[in-house]
Amino acid sequence: MQQNEIDQILSSAKATLDHPLLYPRIFALAARRRREKRAALGDIISQIVTEEYEEFSRRLDRSQVQESVSARNVFRTRQLAKLLIDDKGEVNLEILPQIIRYFKEHLYSLGPQRQYDGRRQEHILKVLELLNADKNYSRTIKMFSTPISNKNAEEFIRQTLQLPPNVSVTDVHTRQAVLAAWLCFLRQNVGSCFATAPAEIVHDEQPDLFLLDLMNIITTGTLKRTFAGIEYSVPLSASWGAGDLKKPIVFTISSKGITPEIWYSPGLITAFEAMGLLKPQEALNQKIQLIENWIKPILQQHQHKTFCILTAEEIIRKVLLQSLGLTERQIADYESRPRPMVHSQLMIQSFKPRQSNGGVGDRCANFYYQFELGKNVFKSLADNALLKAWEFTLASFSDIKSDFAKWNFYSSLGLQSNDPNGIGQCIYQNIQGKVDQANRKAQEIQYEYETVYTQVKTLESRMRTASTEKELQWLKIDYQNRKHEFYFLEEQRDDAQNYAKTLVNLYDTLHKLYSDLFVSYFQEVYDAELHDVTTGPYDDSPAGFRLLYKHGRSNTSQWTLIKNHQEFIDSLASFFIATESEILHAMQDKKIERDLSEVITAIINHIKTREFIESSFHRMATAHNAPMIKDPLNNLERIQKKPWVYTSGGTMNTLLSGYYKLESPPLESEKWVENEMELMVFLVETMKQIPVQLLNQFLKNNRQSILMQSPTHAFLLKPMTSLFRDAWSNEEFTYTFLRDRFLRPLEIFVEGLLLDDEMIKYLLKQIGEKLPENYLPRFKALFGHMHGPLNPIFFRESLVEMFEQDRGLRLGSRSIIPSEDIDSMLYSLLPFCSINDLRSRVEKIFHYLSKSIPINPENLLKIYNQIPLSRGGNQIISAQQLQDICKALLCLSEASTTTSYDFHFWVSHAAQQLGFAMPAPVIFGDTNWVKDMFAFTVNPGTGKLELWRMDYTGSKGYPMASWKQWLDGSRQDRKWSVYVKPYEYGQT
Repeated sequence: MQQNEIDQILSSAKATLDHPLLYPRIFALAARRRREKRAALGDIISQIVTEEYEEFSRRLDRSQVQESVSARNVFRTRQLAKLLIDDKGEVNLEILPQIIRYFKEHLYSLGPQRQYDGRRQEHILKVLELLNADKNYSRTIKMFSTPISNKNAEEFIRQTLQLPPNVSVTDVHTRQAVLAAWLCFLRQNVGSCFATAPAEIVHDEQPDLFLLDLMNIITTGTLKRTFAGIEYSVPLSASWGAGDLKKPIVFTISSKGITPEIWYSPGLITAFEAMGLLKPQEALNQKIQLIENWIKPILQQHQHKTFCILTAEEIIRKVLLQSLGLTERQIADYESRPRPMVHSQLMIQSFKPRQSNGGVGDRCANFYYQFELGKNVFKSLADNALLKAWEFTLASFSDIKSDFAKWNFYSSLGLQSNDPNGIGQCIYQNIQGKVDQANRKAQEIQYEYETVYTQVKTLESRMRTASTEKELQWLKIDYQNRKHEFYFLEEQRDDAQNYAKTLVNLYDTLHKLYSDLFVSYFQEVYDAELHDVTTGPYDDSPAGFRLLYKHGRSNTSQWTLIKNHQEFIDSLASFFIATESEILHAMQDKKIERDLSEVITAIINHIKTREFIESSFHRMATAHNAPMIKDPLNNLERIQKKPWVYTSGGTMNTLLSGYYKLESPPLESEKWVENEMELMVFLVETMKQIPVQLLNQFLKNNRQSILMQSPTHAFLLKPMTSLFRDAWSNEEFTYTFLRDRFLRPLEIFVEGLLLDDEMIKYLLKQIGEKLPENYLPRFKALFGHMHGPLNPIFFRESLVEMFEQDRGLRLGSRSIIPSEDIDSMLYSLLPFCSINDLRSRVEKIFHYLSKSIPINPENLLKIYNQIPLSRGGNQIISAQQLQDICKALLCLSEASTTTSYDFHFWVSHAAQQLGFAMPAPVIFGDTNWVKDMFAFTVNPGTGKLELWRMDYTGSKGYPMASWKQWLDGSRQDRKWSVYVKPYEYGQT
């Protein structure tokens, strides 16, 4: 960057070297200047590849609803897909080398919090290079065409590309959406880890299989696997998830205002624009002000003391209801209308909005349309619809079962004759009544038959002794009549007996026929929007499954998810009506059409009774050893297992077996652990025991991940991360190596840290900023006189003890600030340095970097000398601020805000190696969550080895305290496991 440009940026930044906003301001100004230059050149490729979305990202971070890193990734991949797939649907291979060159030169951003973009950018580059190197991929993409009779796939394509409702999906759109899904970085929504972990391996490392899956779900609406002579088929997910719609947002309300300032959310702005509540041509500030005016009264209604909790979905819903002049009661009344009057999912998709000033019914119908439209637009800002739909389709493989008797649904029906109030008992009792009646009729005919038989025999005897010819003639006539009557009764008797026998076997016949038909008409599938099942944010292995009714149709987009007990009853009734003709056809030679109709009518009448639905809940509770709930229909929220929705017993094992066609479960190495060191040793030892030939693909960098599970979470083991690889690739005794090379140096580092008065004052100020303002006086009274020198362990211990014991610092039964927040803060801020040592440390970091990266430390230090320090400011600099200062200087010195070098990693690495930051942790896994990796480190607040979630640079982290029960030996019912045969899940 030219000196005059540096001077202008520094002049506009108006921040001293030690000001916390120096780094973000310099980056924002540099990004803005660079954007203006690009716009003048008009280079579309440069604009897409190097765009920082700086102002857009700041609003996302300020509103704290959707992650800016996800939104940038979705937006960039969508633009790239549209650039690479031209108007004729061809992959533009001519510009591909140029795009790849741009990406290599601008792979990493220098901006604050942009370290999380690096892995996403690397994935994009990898896909682009595959497209360029292997023309088969472009030919495969060209094979995609518009979905036919597949409304769900069509809608996912529309949402992926953010197409307006009035634009028809074409072949070009389909190919663009497929490429965007491939380019996009796959991350997990809460509750789907068992599917996300293997899906990430398929998406990132097995692109041929991924594209084949997309081809199948777009053309046929299903994914099928056949092995061991059985075909397993799962339908395309009806949903692409809730995204960030249901993410709880904690609003803090104080005299300073409300935080977070959600009205800045780009997602809400675009949602309200799509719903017609905001005009696109309005100025951004006006839109933000309008949304603030709408939301503040809603927050005040839900305020509890100094905070309230809402979701983006609730905000969208309440604002839309107000705009349409509707109440929740009116919506509830509309929903309770007879089923044909309520719009189904398909009807909503094709519904055209009406005027909001119509009748209540029209406005309610309009509400449903606008609400779905707004939610989809909001989600599509940070999620790729087609990619998520594919992931959730895979999830259905986690609970595939060939035997209907193993279905959750089967337990609820009560198909056995002795199940009280079950369908089987209804069929049995109805048939038994008919059997009794048939037997009585057969007995009556038998009596008449025997009487006529006696008469026939009597007449035969008399004919032999007739005295005259005339008497013989009359006897013959009477004999013939009785004989005809005898044969008629014999036929009637045989028919009656056969009829009775048919009825006796009818129950078993119907049981078999219906068991087969239930499998054809119903299916249990993963529901991405299931909220009947609740879990913690980091304990999300249980899979929420929902019953799906197929209506006897082959088109998967016309299948219906059952969402409540009334839909469950209606679907059952529809099933018995729809299958009556099939049952009659299967038994057409039995001549019991009328009886079958009566049995089916009895079944339909029975399943509509309260007794049936309540007994179904009891059967479910018995089958799953769950508690019986009294009056279940009025206590649905307390019922753990419902006939139409449940937490699946399916696992990642089942998913892998079904998806990869394994006839036996994949091999796992399992371990119950009593501490973090034991877990670390287990992981290293497990890697050492995997044969080298199975690790060749990892050593060649063709694969990066191995599947792994904690007791509550499925994720990816990353064997090639530097320190973890060092641990398993050496021949030393594992425990000794980890203790001497990793654990002990970290413990010594933490033991050597000391906090003086200035440092303690700084830390207390940082903690105070996290507290609600009405707690600050008590906090200052208790800790205002704390002095050093103190070790961070003692400092943290004093804080936590007081927060836990002092009633003035508690929020109900819990501390006003979690101890993990203090640990996280200490980790990123320690060690401090004096302001007088700042230049020396910056110089040492740059000289360390210059050994690996072509930078000029002298030029960087010249820029450093141009920026003054604040007068009378803090006399100490934290480790995080030191690194931010280095990145700010790099941002000024580079000709671009994006570079080919990952400065976020290298600056952190240099600080760690030089002792200017906490030593590097052992990063060993990808959490699947939006940002974090799993790592082992020594907590500077406790001095103990702990499991943390961290950014990949190891400079920011948070303790996994909620998993302590799985690490301290207190829970022995579940184990940690590693899937040690990668070839079982796709490696060739």
